[in-house]
Parts: sequence; C-alpha cells; structure tokens
Amino acid sequence: MAGDTASHPGVVSHPATIEQLSFVGSWRWRILPDSVSNAFQDILRAVTDETDLASVNEATAGLIECLQLCGQPSLPDLCVERLLSDDSHPFVVALSRDEHPAPQTRQLFRYDLRRLQLLAQSPWIEWVTKAGVDWLSASVADIERQAPDSNHAPWHPHAARDRLSQSLATADDWGDLVEDLETFWRRFGCGQRQGIVAYRLEEHAGKARLRAIEKFDAFPMDWLQFESSRIGVIEDNTRSLLTNDEASNALIWGPRGCGKSTLIRALVGRYWDQGLRAIEIPSASYGQLPALFDLVRHRPESFIAVLDNIALEPQDPAHRTLASLLDGGLEQSPANLVFYATSNYKDLVDRHGERPGGPPAQQADAAVAARLGGATEPTLDAYDPQGLQRLDERRALDDRFALKIFIDLPTQSQYEKILHAYAQRAGLTESSQDLVADFRIWRMRHNHDLVGGRTVRDYVRYRVAERDRDDAVRQEAKGP
Repeated sequence: MAGDTASHPGVVSHPATIEQLSFVGSWRWRILPDSVSNAFQDILRAVTDETDLASVNEATAGLIECLQLCGQPSLPDLCVERLLSDDSHPFVVALSRDEHPAPQTRQLFRYDLRRLQLLAQSPWIEWVTKAGVDWLSASVADIERQAPDSNHAPWHPHAARDRLSQSLATADDWGDLVEDLETFWRRFGCGQRQGIVAYRLEEHAGKARLRAIEKFDAFPMDWLQFESSRIGVIEDNTRSLLTNDEASNALIWGPRGCGKSTLIRALVGRYWDQGLRAIEIPSASYGQLPALFDLVRHRPESFIAVLDNIALEPQDPAHRTLASLLDGGLEQSPANLVFYATSNYKDLVDRHGERPGGPPAQQADAAVAARLGGATEPTLDAYDPQGLQRLDERRALDDRFALKIFIDLPTQSQYEKILHAYAQRAGLTESSQDLVADFRIWRMRHNHDLVGGRTVRDYVRYRVAERDRDDAVRQEAKGP
C-alpha cells in the first residue's frame, strides 16, 4: 500500500458519471441526511482532484461512518430506505394531502427518481479503490442481510417495502416505478404515518399533536359475539365515513367488560386498508380538542375520535366543550372525522337523580311560611327557577351523539363460544366440558361477577401462563 502522503492521478474512467453526480450538493430534494450528502461530495472531490491519498482515505472513512450511523450497510440501501420513508418531495406531499399530483409534479418526481438511482448505483467503492484505498473490498453483493420478519400486523408496510426494494434493485429505470410507489404510499401512508393506524391526542410544547401509537392493540372482528344488528349499525356508519357520505357521532354504552372499546378496535382492524384510523382522546386532552379539526382536515385518512369510558360530573366544564365541538360551533367539522364515545351510562353527565320540580315561584314563599308554621309535609328548602334549563344543558352532550348503541353482556351460550374460540387459538386442548367447568371455578375464585369478553380473555391468558410455567418446570426436570 502506498503511503498516505502519496498523491494519485484523478480518476478519469467514469468522468460522465462523476459529472452527473455534481447535483448532490445543490439538490433541492433533501432525500439524504446532510452528513451523507457532505461525505459523498468529499468522495467526489477526493477522486477527481490531484489530492493526497490521506484525503481519499479520510473521505472514504467519513462516508462509511455516516452510513453506519444511519443504520444502513450501503449507499443503495440508504437511498431506498429514505425514498420509501420520504414525506418531503412535492409529489409525496400531494399524496399525503389526498391530492392528485399535477402532471408537472409527477414529471419532476420521475426526473428526481432517476437522479437518485444515479446516486444509489454510483461505483464510489471502485473509484476510491483506483485512487489507492486498498483496505475496502466489500461490495454491496457481499453484504449479508437478515431475512425479513413476516410476523407483522397487516397494516405494517414491511412486506410491501421489501417487494419495492427488490423492484428498485432490479429496475433499469427507477422512473418507471412512479405508479408503484404512489400505490404504496396511498395504501400505507407517507413518512412517519406508515404502519400507524391509531394516534393519541396530546399537548406538546404548548401545541396539540397526534402522537402515533406504535403498538396498536388490534382485535379480530370475527371474534366478537354481539347481536349482528347492533354491530351492523355502527359498521354501516363507519362505511359511510369511509365513502365520504354523511356519518354520525355514536355513543356505545353498556355494562363494563361487554366489549364497547373492543368493537372500535375491531373496526379499525377490519377497515384500515380503506384508510380508517383511530384517535384516542384522553380526558386530560379535552382542552386540545378545538385544534383537532385542523390536524385531520387535509389528511387522506378517515378518523374515529375515541372518547373512551366517558362520564362527567355536573360541575365539570368539559361537557360544554365537548357539546360545542361536536355540534354547535361556528367551524364545520371535517368530513373525515366522527366521534365514537363509550360509556357505562346512557346519560353522559351524571345528574345525581335530579328531577325538574318544586313549587312555582309564586308558591315558594307560601312553602317556607308553612314550614315555619309547623307544617309536617316535606317542603323545598331552595327552589332553582332555572332547574329545567340546567338539566337541559347537561343533556345537550347526549344529543350530540345521533346513534346510541346498547351492547349487553353475552349470554351463557355466547360467552362459552368466546371461551372455546380463545382457548383454541391459544392452544388449550382440554375438553369443552372441562374448560367451562374450570372457567367457572376461576371466575368465582377471582370474584368476577360479570362475565364478558374481557373476563374470558383474562382467564385464557392466565391458563397460557400457567401452561408455560409447567412446561418450563418439566423441561428443567429433564435436564440438558
């Protein structure tokens, strides 16, 4: 190996390619991290100028370090990963807003794809090797890549990304893949939205934002054991939301553990590929609700804003905020947003058993005088002349939910079907009779007075953990 102080002749075997790559420093599409872009420019300068070998070695090491810090084994891998995750190109921005890119924007994207292909497939390792770098021998083909993990939820884009990566690796012209990329982004989302089907509304740095829920707790719709007509009402309403027809806010109410929240999760799992997304609204984020409209209005997805387990005290001002936001404010709600609330109560604001009543105003004084005169009949200590109006205001929130869907606890035959289905999927092989008998004992022992899907799920989880512990003990007893 020549000393680091030696000089080298400029690489002239690929002058056209090197000249074509001069755009990297001034490219308006910030597809690559600045560190990688700068390191690649250092490579170009080092191999085209009469510089010493030390500079070439330093530039080579710099690019390799940047690729490693980006978590990618090679420049082609980085270019493909950044392309599929992009949300900055005007073409991708239009898709993220559910717009049809203009013809000129589509042509620009095709042109930029071809430039990115030039960059990804540039023989920079060959250049630096000819310039005297003799410690770098691995080519892209030598890199061992892990097999893709197929154990993902269907809304995760991993399999689709792998297929597109293969297409990009074998395509003669990346510009021919514009339509394939558009289909991918429309199905799975752009940038950080990829693989996300649920969000949580929260405050961050004084502003409302939608924080992605990375691990969505999905539930198969086929596992639900509800009356089909009740599921049909909420499912038809959800389909109306997805087709931009008139969709209504809905209140799903019923006893605890009957599957109200699970129904919403199942809807998202069934219709995610049609663009359905959920937004969890914690009670602490009710103050951020006025900003929700702006966060979703220009997005291509359809959103269910989930008010889970909602129940308000009469003195809680949140019922006014919610009522005004759901219907009655000056701003029109987005067509791609509905609110689904779940509650154990049909009346969302607790009225403490209040009833409009009491003597009319002209009789109030007479009632007090009668009490002072020794009357034994119960009399009203204080009369609220606006009692009817106050109760009416508290009921206003209920009226904002056009659909009120009651879900009851499953019957014995229904929860036994749920039990058998869960046990079968978990690999519990005992007979149906023994399983039901053991479940009843477990339920009484752990004081589960109501039997719903949640109770059955917890029982099956307990049994699976118990089985795994027993298997581990038996394996340990056998020894190595």
